[in-house]
Amino acid sequence: MRAPNRLGAAIFCCGLALATGVAVAADPVSAGDCFVAAMKANDADAVAACYADDAIIWFPGGSMAKGRAAIRDGFAHYMATMTVKDATLSEIGGEAMGDTRVAWGTYAITLVDKASKAEMVENGRFVDVQKKIDGRWLYIVDHPSDDPKPAAR
Repeated sequence: MRAPNRLGAAIFCCGLALATGVAVAADPVSAGDCFVAAMKANDADAVAACYADDAIIWFPGGSMAKGRAAIRDGFAHYMATMTVKDATLSEIGGEAMGDTRVAWGTYAITLVDKASKAEMVENGRFVDVQKKIDGRWLYIVDHPSDDPKPAAR
């Protein structure tokens, strides 16, 4: 798998960003709102702040990261070589059950390779579980994946 795709979503996508200085809505509707704002700011700390302390993410084509610090390190590695130009999450569905929310959909992240200056778009899909913790929606499980390559003819 190409290096840029390892963290493409991460999905994704996408509570506590105000504490890290990223400008996001005062009360994000979802962890995805936090994620998109933090990605567009190219701020790995702010992205990690969208995840609960003990959250899990499976990076596309990569390994699992458990805990906010490991998630932050994964995004920092990604952002060391790529600049996020744009990020969008398109939720297809969701279901709330008290203080827990499940969402699924697609994502697109426009990136610029820092070395070559080449622009690319990563497309994929996500499923996540969010929990309302201290009044904020945070990811507790995030599973983005790249769109599959077209079938060979």
